[in-house]
Amino acid sequence: MVGEAPALKEEIQDVTTKLGESGSLTCGIIGRPLPEIKWYRYGKELIQSRKYKMSSDGRNHSLSILTDEQEDEGLYTCRAINEAGEIETSGKLRLQAPPQLHPGFPLKEKYYAGAGTSLRLHVVYIGRPIPQIMWFYGKKPLNPSENVIIENTESYTHLVVRNVQRKTNAGRYKVQFSNVFGTIDTVLRLHCGEVSHHC
Repeated sequence: MVGEAPALKEEIQDVTTKLGESGSLTCGIIGRPLPEIKWYRYGKELIQSRKYKMSSDGRNHSLSILTDEQEDEGLYTCRAINEAGEIETSGKLRLQAPPQLHPGFPLKEKYYAGAGTSLRLHVVYIGRPIPQIMWFYGKKPLNPSENVIIENTESYTHLVVRNVQRKTNAGRYKVQFSNVFGTIDTVLRLHCGEVSHHC
């Protein structure tokens, strides 16, 4: 006897949760015999653990994710299989977090660049929604120009100042991250000198 292939009764709804809390994704799938339910992330099966808890009442299937890093954000897939067929559905977990500096990428006390060289400042952050990022030199906002390159992504900001001169480029740089949950800033100090020595 051939059973009924798994059928999707309810797709996974996207879920938003605060970083550090649990988020649950749920879908409705039925079939006879009762399908085997597996959850995947990037094609890799998730195993029941402190971080991932799976539950099912035979119709509604849930995955609870205890979030502890920005990387937990993204797409999760539920796959149901029985001898008559298989089906899958995916949904997104979105995170909310005030901006903070990523603890795994500490910044230096001081940065050095020789006169005429390029200064590179790389700051890795956590924060969702993606914050607005602003760089300042002293009190003045830094805008991209011939000698100033700013690259912002959803996990870092990268500042390059070309052809560094002591008079115009040494001193305090500040980067500010701002989203609806908060604002932080941090100061990076540049010391510069002639190519042969630092001031």
